[in-house]
Amino acid sequence: ATIPADHLALQGAGMGSCSLIPLNAKGVKKSSFDAYTMMLITKKNTQLALSFPLVGDHQEVMCGASEKGKVSDLKAGFRIKHITAKNFKLKPLSFRVGDGFRSLCAYGEENKETDRDFTPYTDPGWNSWDYYRWTVTEDEVLENAEFIAKDPVLSKHVKKIIIDDGWQYAYGEWDANSLFPHGMPWMAKQLKKLKFKPGLWIAPTMLDPHSRIAQMEPDMLGKAENGQGTLCMRIMGRNTFVLDPTVEKSQKFIYDLFDRYAGYGYEYFKLDFLGATGSARQFTDKTIGRGHLMDLTIGIARKATLGRAHILGCNYTFNGGQHNVDMARVGGDIHARWGSIVENTPSVALRFWANKKLWVNDPDFALCRGFDTSDDPQLTQMRCSLVFVAPDQTDPNFAPGNWALVNMNRPQAEVLLSIALCAGGSINLSDKMTRLNESGLDLARRTVSAPSGDAALPLDLFSSALPKYWLQRVTDNHRRLLMVNWEDAPAVLRIDLKAYGIEPKSIVNFWNDKTIKAKNGIIETELPPRSCLFADIKA
Repeated sequence: ATIPADHLALQGAGMGSCSLIPLNAKGVKKSSFDAYTMMLITKKNTQLALSFPLVGDHQEVMCGASEKGKVSDLKAGFRIKHITAKNFKLKPLSFRVGDGFRSLCAYGEENKETDRDFTPYTDPGWNSWDYYRWTVTEDEVLENAEFIAKDPVLSKHVKKIIIDDGWQYAYGEWDANSLFPHGMPWMAKQLKKLKFKPGLWIAPTMLDPHSRIAQMEPDMLGKAENGQGTLCMRIMGRNTFVLDPTVEKSQKFIYDLFDRYAGYGYEYFKLDFLGATGSARQFTDKTIGRGHLMDLTIGIARKATLGRAHILGCNYTFNGGQHNVDMARVGGDIHARWGSIVENTPSVALRFWANKKLWVNDPDFALCRGFDTSDDPQLTQMRCSLVFVAPDQTDPNFAPGNWALVNMNRPQAEVLLSIALCAGGSINLSDKMTRLNESGLDLARRTVSAPSGDAALPLDLFSSALPKYWLQRVTDNHRRLLMVNWEDAPAVLRIDLKAYGIEPKSIVNFWNDKTIKAKNGIIETELPPRSCLFADIKA
């Protein structure tokens, strides 16, 4: 099918992977796309929403091409691999025409399995990954935890400390390595002494080639087309096997693993690379569709820890539904870099409908460190993308070889943190807290002490590639307004609050407490390049 269009909004199958595509902009070229769950086509400010139910036996897909003024070659169906069933129960495709915001909210209501109180899952935390990555040690974790515990503001709001990737011997062998010499039960006890909930990262279906399962249990591995175990997943240049979750031994492995660590006292688990389980071409039990992979992985971890720990699904495929998770990553991987902020924003924007309805949205980390917010001689030392430099690379300026984790200053940090707060969900710091200067600590303190609100509505969601205007409800009398200049030149942004039923009594800049003037309810401001205005509005 070919449909005239001004704008295209595409949902991905899991974290990140959303796109907002203006189709009448200069230089639009034909480009193919895949969309999952829901896509919205805009023409003359009206949206056509195509959607499948969230949960089902098989993975749906909507594919086509975006080009100047239209969507072409549009098809919808299912990708079914190595299933022996003769009869298939497939999800219906629905069409809605009208207001896209209403369609997204209605979709969330239709796919909600139960009403829940999400308050316990919005407490801020600290996570080791973005600063330390695989260099994390028990000493560094405790140094950050002790710093937070002593800080007069952070200590009141940061409730959990999460040890991310790097603590384990190998993917598939989840015991402490030499960087955690006292072991993980001891770490949990130390964090509890500091009044934190201990959290732990585990990728339960990833298997390094030197893990014992990969070496000794071929029946537990996801299979190639020929039925043998295969290195089907690549993580930062490393090839891994994946667990076959349709095998009973694999299910017992997952259950026992999480039962053990919950028994050690861990009260929060971040499960990663869940969607990557599907990179195997086939599994042993060919009566099970890929729509059930989340039930057989994170779902089993949930059963093992029920009542003892909170569960975050990272790289969770949303066709797993609400019942497997407390929190779900909606953004892609964030870093303290402008390009990363830009790339992450569409996915945070287009997932507003799920927050505190299906689960708590996790936009990824709330990062504060930058060139002017940190006093860190190692700020740009880590070169984690060198893994992408091939031996025959001849370009001395090849970008991955020079890629650093940080390239932002405070104005860009304010954009990153404002969008994280607009997500209305999880807030997890991930800097070396002892190296933030007063400006960086000010950002962190303001971020974690902010009341959690609803997910903000990106007001220009269906007309832009990057929403400039976001409006968030915190309470009936408390709103937040975000205005972002995404450009590399100054820009004037303007909004009439009266158009949204807001009559402000006071407006202050969230990041510096300065009063913002609104003439007849209109806020108009010139913003420097790559900066924002985040306004706290009391009505």
